[in-house]
Amino acid sequence: MRLVIDGFGKFLGVKGETLVVKETSGTLQRISPQNLEQVIISGKGSVSTDALQLLAKNGVNVLIVDFRGDMMAVLMPPMMKTVSTRKEQYFAYRDKRGLVIAREIVRAKIKNQKAVLYTLAKRRVDTNPILAERLYSATEEIEKLLNDLATIEGEKIEDGRENLLNIEGRAAQQYWGVVSGILKEFGFRDRSGRYATDPANSMLNYGYGILMGEVWRAVHYAGLDPYGGFLHADKPGKPSMVLDLMEEFRPHVVDKFVFKLASKKMVSKDGFEMLDGVCLMKEETRRLFLQEFLSELQSSIRLGECKLNWSDTILRQARQIAKFLRGEVPRYEGFTQYW
Repeated sequence: MRLVIDGFGKFLGVKGETLVVKETSGTLQRISPQNLEQVIISGKGSVSTDALQLLAKNGVNVLIVDFRGDMMAVLMPPMMKTVSTRKEQYFAYRDKRGLVIAREIVRAKIKNQKAVLYTLAKRRVDTNPILAERLYSATEEIEKLLNDLATIEGEKIEDGRENLLNIEGRAAQQYWGVVSGILKEFGFRDRSGRYATDPANSMLNYGYGILMGEVWRAVHYAGLDPYGGFLHADKPGKPSMVLDLMEEFRPHVVDKFVFKLASKKMVSKDGFEMLDGVCLMKEETRRLFLQEFLSELQSSIRLGECKLNWSDTILRQARQIAKFLRGEVPRYEGFTQYW
């Protein structure tokens, strides 16, 4: 279960061994920390140090995001005993394992983008055949890039990173260029990055912020260093391992969810506002987005003979990277999903 503290005046405190959510009108909710896996503080919500200590004691992480969806802080229980995993993670930067992981992450992301486009096309064959044809055509172009990806070799990540990013970028051009037809009512033309220029980008950014917290949690529990990635180059303060693993899940977890909100008209342009040149969700829209998105994270997907929710699937992938680095499995296989 996830608890969201969102809105001016909401406060998370403690009474005994129970968490208490309050606002000016009184107590709203009492929750046992044993029933929680994450607390998300968004907007003007606040939390007491007693509550933070109780959450840490029960292994519950706390994610703090701003109005844009940028992750401002993530609070975790103490580090696991992960010296061997982290040593191998650092060594892999200088051998083939780093390139293998990065190439597999890009392969998985592109295959997932292709799968999302195919699903979108299939659902529009009768209602919008012209757009459906454009979507199908984009899947074919992306498939060609997967063939190019297989040719990238090297002794370490530095030998192949530039080519990997080039292929990832070309796939992104195909992908975002064609989904603009689905998001055009929200003024979407292309990805605008951190500073959203339209409602669609605002929702994408907010979803990526929540996803980032989820991936950070998985990387932490897998014993990996959040800052020691392979595809994303190292920079001070840049959680490159988190950003690496996020790539596999962006299309299915966030993009597809935003496409659903837009297609089903669950949100409207009136639910957004421009503030200092950045498009943001209004409070009511943000609450709807969080409620629906967190429900999506708990929905089940099938992996072989197993059924897992998205949170457990992300943790599974992080642990697979750790196992590959420690030599416990012969290869790392990125997450891909088809419908």
